[in-house]
Amino acid sequence: MKSRRDFVTCGACACCGLLCVPRALAQGLIICKSCGREAKAGETVCSRCETPLPQPRKETPAQEAEGAPQVDVSAEVQKMAAAVIEANYRAAQEAEKAGQVIIALPYYQNAMALMRLLPPGRFPKEVSDALLAGRVRALREVMAGQVKCKPCNGTGKYQLDQRKVDPTAAVRATGVSCQVCKGKGWAPGMADVPQAKAALLQGRGEFERRQMLAGEVRLGRAFVPAEMEAMLRNPQRALVMTGMQIPCDACQGTARQPCTTCRGTRWVKCTYTGCKNGEVPVQTKPGEIATKRLNEANATKCPKCLGQGEIICQQCEGNASVDCQKCSGSGTAPRCARCSGTGLQECTKCKGTGRVKDAPCVECGGDGVILCTTCRGEGARAK
Repeated sequence: MKSRRDFVTCGACACCGLLCVPRALAQGLIICKSCGREAKAGETVCSRCETPLPQPRKETPAQEAEGAPQVDVSAEVQKMAAAVIEANYRAAQEAEKAGQVIIALPYYQNAMALMRLLPPGRFPKEVSDALLAGRVRALREVMAGQVKCKPCNGTGKYQLDQRKVDPTAAVRATGVSCQVCKGKGWAPGMADVPQAKAALLQGRGEFERRQMLAGEVRLGRAFVPAEMEAMLRNPQRALVMTGMQIPCDACQGTARQPCTTCRGTRWVKCTYTGCKNGEVPVQTKPGEIATKRLNEANATKCPKCLGQGEIICQQCEGNASVDCQKCSGSGTAPRCARCSGTGLQECTKCKGTGRVKDAPCVECGGDGVILCTTCRGEGARAK
């Protein structure tokens, strides 16, 4: 029968009988590394050889925060957070009704960040779904745009080129609908990336101005009432700040960048074999005598570009933009390497214990964690 001492030997050192201290500590046992005697609970010195005993390490708040953090939020903070969420949601809906989606978007984002302070079930699931749907809808509308049809130059009418008959004539729009856009003159696409970035920055600036006029204070990129901000502890601050993600500095949250293939023009040179400026040579059968009637052309319209000489860029699908390479299309800045995106790190003064000399640590307030010194609690670091 194996003794209790045999159970704390690891496989690597069982053959030589040496005790594995780390594994013993993990099992809650305290073993003297000099003589191998098992210590009793509460002993700090071996009773046989008087060698200082290793003490089992306690799980620190920083280690617990690596998983899904269970942050203690007071009832008063929850009540204030719920009120701010409702106010942000109403403001977002009013902005959408007024056609100001660039202002509605940050309101939706602010409300979603504060939702992290509330326990599950505090709001009906319909509220969470409405906030998420509103954020997606607002961002989609900001990025929505129209691509002008090049064959009809946005007129929706078939362009008759009279220059082949009369060099002094010009291209004239007929009453026939354009075959490419079906008479619309445009096709749905994405907005110009620089224009969308400017719109998002404008909306963010207006949101911040309104919140500051309302007396709210900044918490990272989020805004909360001043009395609520004073009640938040470090773990709660990090929850809100990491919930309001920092946008990628290259695309400003649009997740797009101008297409390098068409250089943002949406069109590239036609790739049809033999196409030159929208025309292809007339093919004759082998042995057939080439004859030409009066005013008959030696070339015909290219079937691929319909005589335009250019086709829609396949790289961006005519949207003039592709996924941002810096953020891989996420629209957010990369996670902070120091805190792995949690916004928290172990307190350097109390080493994560929350106490210094049997008193709460003044640096972390007894939480054992402080806001990350690299990202300042936001979980990401912009350039």
